[in-house]
Amino acid sequence: MKLRRRPRQTLDRRLFGAINRLPHTKYLDEQISLLSDLGKGVGWTAGGAWLALRDGSRGQRAAAASVGGLLAAVALVQGPVKASFPRNRPSFRHQKVAVVVGEQPLDTSFPSGHTAGSFAAAVALSSVYPKDRPLLLLLASAVGVSRVYLGHHFPSDVLVGAAAGAAVGMLASRLAHLRTPGEPAASD
Repeated sequence: MKLRRRPRQTLDRRLFGAINRLPHTKYLDEQISLLSDLGKGVGWTAGGAWLALRDGSRGQRAAAASVGGLLAAVALVQGPVKASFPRNRPSFRHQKVAVVVGEQPLDTSFPSGHTAGSFAAAVALSSVYPKDRPLLLLLASAVGVSRVYLGHHFPSDVLVGAAAGAAVGMLASRLAHLRTPGEPAASD
């Protein structure tokens, strides 16, 4: 009797399966979908607006950096990067294996725009509020994991989205901290 070898799975596919096959209940799916939707931009934008109102010029700089970084990261990832790397979403190839929550996105998978935008906003905000860095990065990471749980992205899509977003967030925070000549330095 000849044994059939199972095809080897990449680490990316194994991680996808481990996260995507976590328990799915209606309540959990709704909460994780909400987290994912907030990470698309509205949650970070609302947080930035709140800081701008609450914390004067410091909050306004933080809001400008986070929202500007988020918009730039999403535009970069959703535009030229995804066009250059057309990767099918997990649900296209693995229809029988992937648990897909909500509507299946129609665009390509690589990299995750939700994650890129979230990391851009989190990194930009943490440059102004360094004590909050762990919480901000945890929130951005949770958005990334939500995308895998929902069956919309592979873990590598999320990791590349996080790296791209973090780079854009650092650039946005530097640009927001530039002062015009004669402008007083922001107080911490």
